[in-house]
Amino acid sequence: MTDWDLITGYIQNAMDAVDKAHVAVNGLREKPTAETFDEFRGQMDELIERLTRLQTVLDNQEAFALDEAADWLSQAFSGQRSEYRRTPRMQI
Repeated sequence: MTDWDLITGYIQNAMDAVDKAHVAVNGLREKPTAETFDEFRGQMDELIERLTRLQTVLDNQEAFALDEAADWLSQAFSGQRSEYRRTPRMQI
């Protein structure tokens, strides 16, 4: 997976979380109950998590790119990904 794929995946995930949060907001407006508030709060927590992941990648683009290049080279020469990374391995 390339750096670009990672960033675009996180953007897509954040947009999906925004859509879900919007639905939860509408549910809370229509029927303000403890259950709809809990749903809203859960969707907002998910949105915060996804935006935080995206921000982490954007703040450390160079480090992610270097780690990815090291993984490619290690895979080419040893058949395994590099064990050392300056950034966490992240999944979309």
